Amino acid sequence: MTVIDGHVHTPYCPHGTAAPMEEYVRAAERKGVKVLVFTEHAPLPDGFTDPVPEKDSAMKREDVDAYLAEGARLRKEYAGRVDVRCGFEVDYIEGFEEETLRFLEDYPEAAAHSILSVHFVKTGTGWFCIDYSADSFAEKAGESSVEKLYEAYGRAMDKAAGRPFGELNPPVLGHINLIHKFRKRIRPETDPINWTGILEKAAANGYVLDFNYAGLRKPDYGETYPEPWMVAEAERLGLKLQTGSDAHAPEDVGRGYTR
Repeated sequence: MTVIDGHVHTPYCPHGTAAPMEEYVRAAERKGVKVLVFTEHAPLPDGFTDPVPEKDSAMKREDVDAYLAEGARLRKEYAGRVDVRCGFEVDYIEGFEEETLRFLEDYPEAAAHSILSVHFVKTGTGWFCIDYSADSFAEKAGESSVEKLYEAYGRAMDKAAGRPFGELNPPVLGHINLIHKFRKRIRPETDPINWTGILEKAAANGYVLDFNYAGLRKPDYGETYPEPWMVAEAERLGLKLQTGSDAHAPEDVGRGYTR
């Protein structure tokens, strides 16, 4: 079986490390990863203000061409050793579909190697990043309820599963249950999200599911995204899974499923 790391970040991520992209490729080669897909956080859409305090959720638009050029160089340099591909982790943000589609239209080749994820949900007080920190999640839940945050995430993920960007839609649906990142600390009494319905919609729309090992490294979660019962359900539905580390540092490439 070909070992894939389909979810890898780079120095162009403002909340990652400064390690060059080539160090990630070298780590992949050492660990026996045969396919490495760079999926840097795509620039946030025009008109959307990053809600995290540091404003560091995504790469800068002016860095995109340099990022893709380095990916292309590494693909050529490591041909026959590591299959290097370069795409984006694109955010589905309700109400900004047109802006996001315009970005994908500018980079159709990268779109084919990209992931569609949900990090931001609309609340009564504005946009909120659901995976920023346990403290911010608890504070936001206290303003209304943790159930409302889950419901907002579930609605957004359900729309993302509907393949909103047509032929340019990223083929991989990212860390589908990211909302669970802090559930050892704070969780709803009953999870209101229809996970099976989202998985069914993803399967009907031909998605591949990001089988993301970063959750194992999160102290308030400690499982993969998706969690084991969701993996079993995805397999029942015929959803293919693509392993990914969600690496933000070279040492995390293939972490959790490679030597």
